[in-house]
Formats: sequence, structure tokens, C-alpha cells
Amino acid sequence: MILANVKSRVPSALSIAVCSVLTCSILALSPQSRAMSLQQAVLQAQQHDPWLTGSDEKEHALTAQGAAADTLPNPEFSLGMLNVPSDGFAFNQEPMTQFKLGVKQMFTRGDSRAITRQHFDELAAQQPLLRQDRLAQVKLNVTLLWLDLYTAKQSVGLSIKQRDLLEQLIDIAQTHYAAVYTSGQKNLTQNDVLAAQLTLARLDDRIAELRTRQGTALANLCQWLLKEPDNNKHDPSVVIAARFEECDVDDTTGSTLPRLMPLPMLASVDRIDRHAIAQLLSQHPRMKALNQGIAASDSDVQLAKSQYAPQWGVNASYAYRQDDDANRSRADFWSVGISVDMPIFSSVKQDNLLAASHHQKEALRTDYRLQLREMLAQVDSLHGQYRSYTRRIAHYEQVILGNIAAQKQVSMANLSHDYGSLSQATEVAIIELDARLEQLNLMNKQQRTQAKIQYFLPAQNQNINVSSQSDTFKAGSPSFKGVMSTEQVSAQPSEINQERHP
Repeated sequence: MILANVKSRVPSALSIAVCSVLTCSILALSPQSRAMSLQQAVLQAQQHDPWLTGSDEKEHALTAQGAAADTLPNPEFSLGMLNVPSDGFAFNQEPMTQFKLGVKQMFTRGDSRAITRQHFDELAAQQPLLRQDRLAQVKLNVTLLWLDLYTAKQSVGLSIKQRDLLEQLIDIAQTHYAAVYTSGQKNLTQNDVLAAQLTLARLDDRIAELRTRQGTALANLCQWLLKEPDNNKHDPSVVIAARFEECDVDDTTGSTLPRLMPLPMLASVDRIDRHAIAQLLSQHPRMKALNQGIAASDSDVQLAKSQYAPQWGVNASYAYRQDDDANRSRADFWSVGISVDMPIFSSVKQDNLLAASHHQKEALRTDYRLQLREMLAQVDSLHGQYRSYTRRIAHYEQVILGNIAAQKQVSMANLSHDYGSLSQATEVAIIELDARLEQLNLMNKQQRTQAKIQYFLPAQNQNINVSSQSDTFKAGSPSFKGVMSTEQVSAQPSEINQERHP
């Protein structure tokens, strides 16, 4: 009679346990309304990125250097006493003694001033392109760290959900063990209970490791979300202590899965069009910055050519002569002249400088082609990875998780009717947890790959939308097929009894 009462209570207890675990998991995995969104995190990281400030300062410095280079050399003024007699040092003794004031102005070779300014302006124009690339890199890095944090949080949530289920199974099994022990049936032994408790202890250690990963992911994300005040200006000190504000994140940060926009048509086909992808990559800010560097090197070539031109100069002077001892007036002197610096003996030097500028320009062109090849190969590799992850996720949804759910359903039903063992039920629970964690990791890799592809194809980038609830963990989604509802648990015993007792 006691055994019958225990058996009748087991299905109800299992139903309550699974139902409570399902309810808690949905509440735990649902996003918080106050959680920081990915858009806010990206915007905050971009607004407080010191690299952007440094790049802006470099642009202003290069622009100032260009303006300084487009100026004439300073004129040279001279002041002197000429032909002063050594026997008396009298200024009016000799007619050639004079007080001379002169000025000399040199001009740059050819158009070197304008070319030098153009060179610095082109280098300065490279900085906005580098800042665009930096903004895209910050967006990519924050997105990847957000995905890592989300994966870590969901892994902890899934593990805690399975732990609660194992704990409920152990409690029910202990009650069941006490009942069957008094009746003399030994289908469930104490060793099964101890093995399940060991599995629970190992799962606790696994949860602790996942929490460590979550803390690491949060710390890495905080690296980009720190708000650093502008404490370098108006401070004469060379060594300045950095002052940072607290990282503006809480426990709800990273609780939502960012839903990235679909990939462009060029990257969503079975085989990508390399020529079309190369055309898109040529518009990437990184490639534009390299192209701007090539334009700056072309100015170096033009500057080297201008060094073959002569360097002209003009000079003028005025010489004052004092009247003689008889007060006879002496005429003053005016002098005007032109000077020219001809690069005759430095032709070998000029030839080598011109050759060096040509080689440097070709080297930058080679870097451009190598960078384009590297980015094209990365897009091709990411495209293959994305399609592979998509197929594997679908395989988990359609095959693996469905089989595990069926096995879990049978093992729980057998355990509730004393047909199965507790070790089998706990083993199925751990297998289900491993499968769900692996599926979660695959989703993380897929999202990371998609974010990287969108970084390389900026022309196809679109805004990131954060879903109000993750499709993967909705109660009605296929990912929850392995969790049985109350009606499913209560319906299983009668079906199994009909199979075993026709």
C-alpha cells in the first residue's frame, strides 16, 4: 500500500519539478527591460574611444605641418662695416669705408612648397578613413564581446536549469528508494543516488567555471565601456594619472541576443562572387586609407622630381659712406643681385632619391594588393564557416535535440514507474545539457562570423536590432522540445503501461 502511494505520487512530483524548472528557466532567460542594448554599448564605446581623439589630433598636426611647409624661407638680413682702415679705424678716412645693410631672399625649388603641402594634406585625409575603420572595429569588438557575455550568461542559466532538475530527481529518487527498500524491491539502489549526487557536484563545479567565464567576458566588455574624462588638456604635467569612471554595466547587460541583419546577397549564396566581393572590399575604409597613402607617396615622387629644378634667390643692399674730412659728399651705394643654386654635382643624389620614392610607392601598391587578397580570403573563409555553422545548428534542432528529448521523456517515464534507473535519467540530463551548450556555442560562432562579415562589407551593413526575446530560448521554439510540459509528463505513464501490459 505504501509502495503504491509512493508510485502514485512520483508522476505528480516529476510534473511539478519539470514545470517549476521550465517556469524558472523562462523567467531567467527573458531579457530585462532596463538592460543596456548593444546599440547603446557600441555608441558608448565609440564616444569614449581615446584612439579617435588621438587620430583627430594627428589630422590637425598634419594639416598644420602642411600649412607650415607652404611658406617661403625667412629672409636673411645683414648689417656690417666694410673696408674700415686698420691704421686709425676712422669711418671717413677712406672713400671705400661704408656701412652696409643688406637683405637676401631664397625661393624653394620648383613647386616643392605646394607639393609638400599636398603631401601633408593627403596624409591628413587618411585619418578620417582610419577613424571610420576604427569605428567599425570598435563596433565589431563590442559585438563579439557582447555575444561572448550573452553565451556565458545563457550557459550558466541552462546549467542551473539542469541542476534544478537533477536536484528534483535526486529528491524524488531518495523518497522512491526508501519506499522500494521497505517493499523488498531493489530496482533503485543507494549507489544510484550517490552517483547522481556526484554528478550534481560536478555540475556545480561546471557552473562555477561558467560563472568565471561570464566575469571574464564582462570585464573584457568593460574595457570598451569605460568613460574616461578629458584630463589631458590644460594640464602642464607630463605624467598624468588617468581618471576613469565606473563601468556602466549591470547584471542585465548582455542578457539579450543581438539579432544581426541578414547577410548581403553576395555572401548568402553557396559560392561567393570574388570579383563582386573585391569591388565591395575596395570601398572599405581600410582599403581607402591605404589608397590615400599611395596618393601621398605620389606626392613624394613629385617632390623628388622638383629637386632637379634650380633654387633662385634675390638680394639687395644699401651702403652708406660718410663725408670726407673736407666735408665733401660721398655717394652711397645700392646693390641688387640674383643667385641660383644649380643641382649639378648632386645629380646622383637626386636620381637615387627619385628612385627611392618610386620604389616606396610601388611597395605601398603591393601592400594594397596583399591587403585586398587577405581580406578577400577572410571573407571567403568566414562565408564557409557561416554556412557550416548554419547547417550544424539546423542539425541540432531537427535531429540531435529531438532524439535527446525523446530519450529524456522515456527515461523519466521509466523512472517514475520503477522501470528505469536514476543513473540513466541523470546521464540523459547531462547529455541534454551538453547538447544545448554546444548548440549555444554554435549560435555564438555563427553570430560572430556574421558580425565579422558585416565588418568587411561595410556597404552592406545595416543597423543591429536586438530582439525582445531570444528566438532560441522561447518556450515554443524547437530548442525547448526536450523540456516536457505537465500534460506530457502525466500522459506518459498510461502510454507505457499500455505498451508493457496490452
